[in-house]
Amino acid sequence: SGEIAGGNVSVGPLAVTLIESIWEKVVGTISQHPFELVYLGGVTTALANYIQTKAQKGISAERASIIYALDPVYGAFFANLLLGEKLTQWGSFGAALITAAAATNAFLDLGEKEDTSKQ
Repeated sequence: SGEIAGGNVSVGPLAVTLIESIWEKVVGTISQHPFELVYLGGVTTALANYIQTKAQKGISAERASIIYALDPVYGAFFANLLLGEKLTQWGSFGAALITAAAATNAFLDLGEKEDTSKQ
């Protein structure tokens, strides 16, 4: 077991047991929480991405990338606001660093640029 012979991989009994155990947990979770999984997949993922894609059509790619880069900061802010979660010192430092980088990028790169293609 665990050997590669002639291009075929032999999986040991421990690996099979582990895979079966994980599969049982996945199936159990799906059968116990179907509505929660549909909500997570449909609303918080698909709907959010759809709205984001529609909204990004009206702004530049640079602006969209800055907004998207701030996503973890928004997540931490709303987790604090709605769920009462707290950031660690490292989390706060990371949020400040992301915000500073996005603000710097916004102020340095998004100013009015001359159109030199018409000359």
